[in-house]
Amino acid sequence: MAARSQAARRRARSGGSQNLPLSLALWGVGVLVVAAVLVAVDHAWVIRDRVDPNDPAVRVAGAVRSISGTDSVRRATYDAAGKSARVEAWSKYYDAAKPLQENRQYLATEGRLGAQLALYQDTAVQEVAVLLYARRTLLATVTAKQGQAFAQMTVTYSGPLVQP
Repeated sequence: MAARSQAARRRARSGGSQNLPLSLALWGVGVLVVAAVLVAVDHAWVIRDRVDPNDPAVRVAGAVRSISGTDSVRRATYDAAGKSARVEAWSKYYDAAKPLQENRQYLATEGRLGAQLALYQDTAVQEVAVLLYARRTLLATVTAKQGQAFAQMTVTYSGPLVQP
């Protein structure tokens, strides 16, 4: 009886070892399929998020980012028919604890520098509007046109910066 059970164990072991290479091969193929799917999804994601550096909205947003900070731009749009761009950004320099006049001066300078940089040597954009926010509150809108002097750019204050 002991001899039969030993023979049965040997057969079970030898049959099990024959299935081992097959299961390892199937596991390896599964890993390769999962890896290929992940690479394909990543590639599609990268292509979807790729931006055209020649797009005027991208260039204008980049100009405002360089003045107001990397994460400042909320939205940037470009109207090809009117050759105008609009950028909504969070102000880097607004501080509610500062006096009204100081905040107004900082916002005017921040918006004008962003607009000036956006228009610099870019004939695709003839007019730019930079809207500066603190959280959800619009603080100032700076409007500039191609060739306009820095001091001539229009600044309109909103919210807490409107003088009483």
